[in-house]
Amino acid sequence: MSYEGRVMNKIKKTGFTLVELLIVIVLLGALSVLGMSLFTGSQIHARDTRRKTDLSQIASALEMYALDVGDYPASDNGKIKGCGSSTALVACEWNVLWSRTVGTKTIVYMQKLPKDPSRFTYCYTKLTKGYKLYANLEGTDDPDRVAPVACGSGTYTYVYRSTNLLPTE
Repeated sequence: MSYEGRVMNKIKKTGFTLVELLIVIVLLGALSVLGMSLFTGSQIHARDTRRKTDLSQIASALEMYALDVGDYPASDNGKIKGCGSSTALVACEWNVLWSRTVGTKTIVYMQKLPKDPSRFTYCYTKLTKGYKLYANLEGTDDPDRVAPVACGSGTYTYVYRSTNLLPTE
């Protein structure tokens, strides 16, 4: 075999074939799709956990309000009607300060009334003996998820009940 033939033989043996490259590309694509789906699932779980935590914090603020006033604030189309002057309460907006003014004193219940971490909104309903807070859970396998329930102008898949309500209320 000539010198050129040996050099060409060596070059052919050191490279990858087209089939080998295609197999690697397909495997990398499959792994990236699998990784993205797992990452998306963990993001959904994190947002749902935040929703539950937000409603728990709102519930604590509602209890403080009830201790101050003697009753839970009214609801106004899914919002908490407990902001502004004690003589002219208005509906609180999500993602802003929740405070009430009594004379010259301002009582702050939350520095920022939480807002849903994505495109949904929270909802509040005052009942005779308590209240309910609602959120939409994205995770379809969440054990706390309920059948869609109406509140305000929307439907929700998670309900946080005040502690003085029975589970059936």
